[in-house]
Amino acid sequence: MTEASGTLSSDEMDAGSDLPYISVPKKGSGQASPLPPLIFRTQTSLPEPATAVRRYRDLGVIVRDSSWLPVWNPVATSAWARRISQSLPFDSILIELPPGKLKRLEEDAALRRRLHGLILELADNGVATGLVINDPALFLAPERGRILELITALENLPLAVMLLEIDRVLAPPGQEDLPLIDALVNLSVGVTVRSPWPVGMILRPYQLDQGELGGRLEKNAIDFIALRLEDLSRDSVRGIEPFLAIYPRAQFRIIPSLNAGVQGNGRNIEKTGNLLERMERWHRRLQVYPNFGGILLDDLEAFGNLHP
Repeated sequence: MTEASGTLSSDEMDAGSDLPYISVPKKGSGQASPLPPLIFRTQTSLPEPATAVRRYRDLGVIVRDSSWLPVWNPVATSAWARRISQSLPFDSILIELPPGKLKRLEEDAALRRRLHGLILELADNGVATGLVINDPALFLAPERGRILELITALENLPLAVMLLEIDRVLAPPGQEDLPLIDALVNLSVGVTVRSPWPVGMILRPYQLDQGELGGRLEKNAIDFIALRLEDLSRDSVRGIEPFLAIYPRAQFRIIPSLNAGVQGNGRNIEKTGNLLERMERWHRRLQVYPNFGGILLDDLEAFGNLHP
């Protein structure tokens, strides 16, 4: 395959389909243990139904508007999970929880039970579930410590990952808020120790250099860093390769935004197949780095607006 052709040979399509577990050293242990990735992986799995779409390993999606999920609606979760798993090419779904929904979930045991059931139903269909915490107040004083209370309230959920969207509270390029960075590093330590699931932080590439944040997060062994990319260009993905090399002990995912305009090299990406082929090329390019763990598209609604 060539970049210009945009097509993949059968050999290339199969490349990287059986990837090893990503491992990180766990605190208090000299050994590396498997880090559950953004996607759900099993050593053996049931054959996919003939009507199911091809599912891509190491490719997940963020659900920004979760109001239609069975958690908030009286919908049969088993049929819903089966339909979703057969119609989407993703092996993981990360549900964004803004402040209002976070509060409801924290206070309502019935909602937590519904989410627990949905997570299990999706897992039975080969799809992992994670949460994206999008509440800036939880990362700022005086509310910062409350995220530990949130983890306690949700700790029985069988999540694959919790992802903290901290890039929205950091300073813009060329500026640094060192006290905030210090506080976020301390928060990452507390959250990683307290959380029963892997914890990631969403950052923009330039933020890794602010107050030596990248190196400090690597040293404190946060489970992974998810780098947000503003477009789908080749230059964008090439631009993160130096960070993978600079921080070899940090695990990375990338989050290309589909909402910023689904464009690549000056042209619209009109078909989902084109986008998925591009993500495969990106994955093959980056998987030479042992600390690269996959791609998470942002977001499902934008993906659904692409032509099939």
